[in-house]
Amino acid sequence: MASLDMDFNTADVPEDDRKFDLFPVADYDLQVIASERKPTKANNGDEFLELTIEVITGPLEKRRIWDRLNIRNSNADAQRIGQRALADLCLALGIVTLRDTEELHFKPFVGRIGQRKNKQSGDIENTIRYRPRGNQPPANKPASVAGNGASVGAASSGAAQPQQQTQQRVAAGGGASRPWKR
Repeated sequence: MASLDMDFNTADVPEDDRKFDLFPVADYDLQVIASERKPTKANNGDEFLELTIEVITGPLEKRRIWDRLNIRNSNADAQRIGQRALADLCLALGIVTLRDTEELHFKPFVGRIGQRKNKQSGDIENTIRYRPRGNQPPANKPASVAGNGASVGAASSGAAQPQQQTQQRVAAGGGASRPWKR
């Protein structure tokens, strides 16, 4: 129990004008702003990685979407799909080896937000696929397999983009900044 030390009156709070409609299907400039490992509902040792992702440009700037990636799962297909999505995100960010999910934070990438029908509830929900900005191939991945299933335009060169150049581009104002530095 927690005392509020005030009288909170719901009538004094303005209506919520935020929209929670589905994202239109399109490519968006995005960044991961938070990540957390969580146990699955089965609580059997399986884990997922929950990513909070924010739109960084355009009319939907600051809107958020969440992705849950099965990084450890007793269902081999679920784990393979989750780990492939995490690998695609890492490659889109120029990360070859990931040790801490904070390395994913505040680095721009392009996400293809789509829609699908939830098999259990029947509701339409958003999905996300990861790829690098500017249609460049991910670092250390050949151009012929760039992206993760989203429609990816042809890269300007077949050579992989060195990770150092990718980091320099981001540091030079690639659109990603920590909210407290804006």
